Amino acid sequence: MNNPTTNPELLKAFFEPIINDMVEARVKVAIEKKLAAIKLSNEPERPILIDEAAEMLGYSRSHMYTLCRTDSIPYTKKGRWLYFYVSELNDWLKGRA
Repeated sequence: MNNPTTNPELLKAFFEPIINDMVEARVKVAIEKKLAAIKLSNEPERPILIDEAAEMLGYSRSHMYTLCRTDSIPYTKKGRWLYFYVSELNDWLKGRA
């Protein structure tokens, strides 16, 4: 007798479409997440102010002003405000290591 629960061909025929659908759904979700991340990274980077940059780097606000005054750190000045870009700060940190 041929028991359907022990026949590999019948089991494969039954489970293969189910497994393929599950894998396809997971791959689709993963691809959509990656595409969403790429779209977000194409947006222009938002500058941060000195307090946020100091917190990110673990420096005091006065030390940040010293680094800016000596042109030791990348920053942008508009009027009386200092702006920093996270990507530039990360590159600066990598260059110091």
